[in-house]
Amino acid sequence: MIRDEVILQLDKSDDRLEAVGLCLKDSEDLLGRLQHAVVEAQAAAYVSRHRRCSACGRCLRGKGQYPIVFRTAFGHVPLASPRFYRCRCHPADSRTFSPLAKLFTEHTAPELLYLESRWASLISFGMTAALLRDVLPVAGTTNPETVRQHLHTVATRQNADLGTGELGLSEDGPAADQPSPFAREAVIVGIDDGYLWNWHDKQKKFEVIVGKSMAEDRDDRYFGLVRSQDAAPKRRFCEVLRRQGLPTDQPVTVLTDGGDSVRALVGDMPAGSEHQLDWFHVAMRMTVLG
Repeated sequence: MIRDEVILQLDKSDDRLEAVGLCLKDSEDLLGRLQHAVVEAQAAAYVSRHRRCSACGRCLRGKGQYPIVFRTAFGHVPLASPRFYRCRCHPADSRTFSPLAKLFTEHTAPELLYLESRWASLISFGMTAALLRDVLPVAGTTNPETVRQHLHTVATRQNADLGTGELGLSEDGPAADQPSPFAREAVIVGIDDGYLWNWHDKQKKFEVIVGKSMAEDRDDRYFGLVRSQDAAPKRRFCEVLRRQGLPTDQPVTVLTDGGDSVRALVGDMPAGSEHQLDWFHVAMRMTVLG
């Protein structure tokens, strides 16, 4: 679909430094209006392709419309979602359908979920919402609770993809008498733990374990889990290696504080792996001995 449309007109002076180029407000207006135009055009094209029967080609009768909102990183886009009567040339479970319900399986854009999840993993929910409002034309309704709910949705989906069964690091590697098809690399995994107060029971704490896997010429990978809640902590560790493109029988050097819980997480490391006490905790023990 090709159409001409004026998105934004600017009348800017050129006699002051702060007037040169687009300001944040200009860029937000531009992105927001452009997003509206693009989404509306795509939705209209999709509806147009589905307003005829796929079997006989007959034009389908309309049955009104209802409003939906598509939430994106460049603002909320309101849309009118039309309903059509199904053609009688073939049986169906329902008399009517909405084409846009099939297109918009979720009403929040994946890129907005990505930004919210990434930033909320680094800073607080409140700061994430404030930062989004500062730099993007997101709706004013973006708030810490919305960010928290979206992060929980993404985390739940990733956990479902991970599975719940336990898996040892060397279970699906090559047999003992077979050489690995992968070149051996130096892989260092740092793991530490800490305790946080339970929000629901203020008198109790729970243990959180976080880690970072570093391999030469590969992106670093991070992971975290709550041992008392995680049904597959070792599988999560294996997934870190897989996402770095490493075999699960890859020997690793694990740096920890020596605690039982973090050592238990990697208790079935593949052959050739080493467990080392990190320098910070070595220094702490030497200080105590001194």
